[in-house]
Amino acid sequence: MTASSLPPPDSVEITILGRRYRARPDVSLVWVLYDEGYIESASRFCWNGTCLNCMISVTTPERGTPVRVKACEIFPSPGLAVVKLGGEFQIPLAA
Repeated sequence: MTASSLPPPDSVEITILGRRYRARPDVSLVWVLYDEGYIESASRFCWNGTCLNCMISVTTPERGTPVRVKACEIFPSPGLAVVKLGGEFQIPLAA
């Protein structure tokens, strides 16, 4: 089986500001936020951990207390919940 014929990884359920989403666990959370409309202008983000523009607060099943992280340095995992977005994000109209 070649790399291009491998099935995509299973998705996991995460929550962003109370809304449930399915996300691939092999793609950083900043890309999930982009795909779901929480990022309007990609030019404000470095996408590689250099800036602080993608700071968010998350909780996990293991840690119920929110912790601030860079969305580009964390990956979706079962039960992950984004509870607060930084100022560079927007709330999608469909949310």
